[in-house]
Amino acid sequence: MSEFDNEQNFPEPEFDQGYSEPNYSEPEYTPKKRGSDSGKFEGRQVPMDLDAERCLLGSILRDPEVMGEAIMIIKDEGYFYLEKHQLIWTALCTLNRNVTPIDLVTLASELETMGKLSLVGGREYLFDLMESVASSANASWHMELLRKKASLRKLIDMSSSIIRNAMDPAAAPDEVLQDAERDMFAIADDQVRDSLKPINQFMTPLLERLNNRKDGITGIRTGITELDELTNGLQKSDLIILAARPGVGKTSFAMTIAANAAIKFNQNVAFFSLEMDGVQLAQRLLSSQAGIDQSRLRNGHLTNDEKRQLIAAVTPISQAPLYVDDNADLGIMELMSKARQLKRKNKLDLLIIDYLQLMKTGKEENRAVAIGAISRGLKILAKEMQIPVIALAQLSRKVEEKGRERPQLSDLRESGSIEQDADMVWFVERKFVQTHKEEDRNQAELIVAKHRNGSVKDIRMTFIPEYTTFYDAAPDDMGEGGDGGAYVYDDGGDMGGGAPDFADF
Repeated sequence: MSEFDNEQNFPEPEFDQGYSEPNYSEPEYTPKKRGSDSGKFEGRQVPMDLDAERCLLGSILRDPEVMGEAIMIIKDEGYFYLEKHQLIWTALCTLNRNVTPIDLVTLASELETMGKLSLVGGREYLFDLMESVASSANASWHMELLRKKASLRKLIDMSSSIIRNAMDPAAAPDEVLQDAERDMFAIADDQVRDSLKPINQFMTPLLERLNNRKDGITGIRTGITELDELTNGLQKSDLIILAARPGVGKTSFAMTIAANAAIKFNQNVAFFSLEMDGVQLAQRLLSSQAGIDQSRLRNGHLTNDEKRQLIAAVTPISQAPLYVDDNADLGIMELMSKARQLKRKNKLDLLIIDYLQLMKTGKEENRAVAIGAISRGLKILAKEMQIPVIALAQLSRKVEEKGRERPQLSDLRESGSIEQDADMVWFVERKFVQTHKEEDRNQAELIVAKHRNGSVKDIRMTFIPEYTTFYDAAPDDMGEGGDGGAYVYDDGGDMGGGAPDFADF
């Protein structure tokens, strides 16, 4: 028998301050068996606090209003270690759900309906719970203590499961890792944060952001003037989806933004590339900054002038706060861990992922569910890190159907969750990919199809294939008045009519 299967009865500890457990006629109750949680783990007591469990239940009976706060923190009966406390909590939740007043009589009646009243110790034990606390003043502290203990027990259960799975001769390492990653993310996501705050606590950072703006730009500049004016720069906590069909230039546009933000504006940028290796990205960046055709850079047939351009471009690139991760086997948990490490070192202002559909997923029911979990994780990451996150994505083949002139939000491949989670959705378009006409060769367009905090617009740009780089549109490519053409989307009421103008703040 392994130490993970060792089951022992764990007696309840005595209360402090002179309280002792009454001697009921029912037999001694053992903790509910939950995976490795059998009282002892490797000879040591698992995390629990039976006093806190009793005090919380007693506080609810003494002051039923405590239940409203408790159900927001205690997500399930597993937050209680002792089985009879789990049963009492289940009964309390049923009363709360049915809008039934909570007191000793209604709780005992519900437990009797469940057939569990004698198992928890009868009405005497319920009365004793209420009498064990003088007031509900410390209920919040007891809830937080139970949450922490439950999280630790879940980690023990998860760790034991990982060990068992890893010991299986038929186990596939990738599957074991994916399961562990998914379970760890679920436990981390279950942590309760005090997120309810009065509105005045958000006004100070807003005013600081507005006062620190430069030329009306409050976020990170992309280097595309019209896009920066439309968005006021890339804003903190925004998830931006940059989508296109293969070969159109979404990676090139993402690299353009990364280079402009890091080299021109000295912003800390992390570029996670699941498709191209770091050397390829560095070559693109060097070609762009030096203004040298990539083909000439590859074959090494450079003129003396080009060599001088190359040498001049190396230093600003090398000194730029741009970090590249070319791990092709990247999952959302690993991404979040690396992002947190950079943020702790104050080395993360913008994060870019190329591209979303290549990220490693767990064992979700289908691909759409898996991609939806990733997009939600990226939005959570953007809010937690307080940075803009740009995630590249593929469009479905519907874009290539005859008669389709432009992509739509419904063309985002594999999951409608991507559209829902995104604060902005951009589509990169190049007519040359379809027409192969020389006059279309340098024309490009960024379609801002969704903008949660502002208006949507089509932004004309110039694309130089030799450098794989996007620039502001040349004057001859601009529409009347110098602006890109506008296109009104049906946004379902999500985007509103435009962001407020703080230029005169």
